[in-house]
Amino acid sequence: MPDDPDSDVTGWPVWRSLVVHVEAITASASSHPSEQLSQVLNQTGLFLIAQGEYQRANAMLTIAATIAEAALGPDHPDVATRLRHLAATHRAMGRAAEALPLEQRALVIAEAALGPDHHEVAIGLGHVAATHRALGRAAEALPLDQRAVAIAEAALGPDHPSVALGLGNLAVTLRALGRVAETLPLERRALAIAEAALGPDHPDVAIGLGNLAATHRALGRAAEALPLERRASAIAEAALGPNHPDVATRLGNLAATHRALGRPAEALPLFERALTITETVLGPDHPDVATWLGNLAATYRGLGRAVEALAAIARAEQCALAALGTQHPTTRSLQKYADHLKDLFGVPD
Repeated sequence: MPDDPDSDVTGWPVWRSLVVHVEAITASASSHPSEQLSQVLNQTGLFLIAQGEYQRANAMLTIAATIAEAALGPDHPDVATRLRHLAATHRAMGRAAEALPLEQRALVIAEAALGPDHHEVAIGLGHVAATHRALGRAAEALPLDQRAVAIAEAALGPDHPSVALGLGNLAVTLRALGRVAETLPLERRALAIAEAALGPDHPDVAIGLGNLAATHRALGRAAEALPLERRASAIAEAALGPNHPDVATRLGNLAATHRALGRPAEALPLFERALTITETVLGPDHPDVATWLGNLAATYRGLGRAVEALAAIARAEQCALAALGTQHPTTRSLQKYADHLKDLFGVPD
């Protein structure tokens, strides 16, 4: 079979042709379980995650984890890997609360089986941190991200792609905590590592470019962010296709940069496309839908389209409440902006 689909994109055409056959095998997996089958399901699930097909990946990785645990026992490091991959699908589908216990269990298994300084532990720490971030708990993510980077760098060397991933995650957490100035050197280093290790057209390079652009935007340097966002969008669309959730992210960030530059008319179709992709692929109740609706509301406001702005922010608020709850930072931010728009346009509560 091709190499790891999570890092080697050259094997994707072969994986694409294999998926339907692997899915056929899963229908009889319960009658012929084996660790070899679990490995095949796991790798195919990783490919599906890379393609943004999270529901199909979730079904496959659920079976992979069940088989691995039965074949290897509950404390085997391969079980930790399967649980971590399964959790990633839950988080991608907006179900971070379901991901967290799987990731925490995976981390405990990895640390016990491999030791606290193994690179698999660094990966596990990064996953738990990402879920805390998705739950609006960046302060809890920070020490996990810091430890993950330290372990990866010691175990794999300073120029490994896993180090780039860890640095990028740490930067996102710091930015979420308002420590924007600290993120720039981390993101520059992460991008340099990814480009050197994976090549300039790899999807992870698009992520690195997007992270660096977000920091420039947060620092009030949208003009510096714009070429980074354009390149990130082009890489993502070429590598992943036009309807991938990561493409929606890149388009939305490019739109945010146009809006920051005072170009709401250029931002609008990009936000609309990001919303369409997200609703189509991830469903209308995904947390990212709330994010794009909130951005659309701000863009409509910039264009003086009050009715559409109010409709978008009302739907964004409802989506965030349902998906994230009342205490999540995204929900609170959208509620605050909804109140601002009502005051601005003279709408009574």
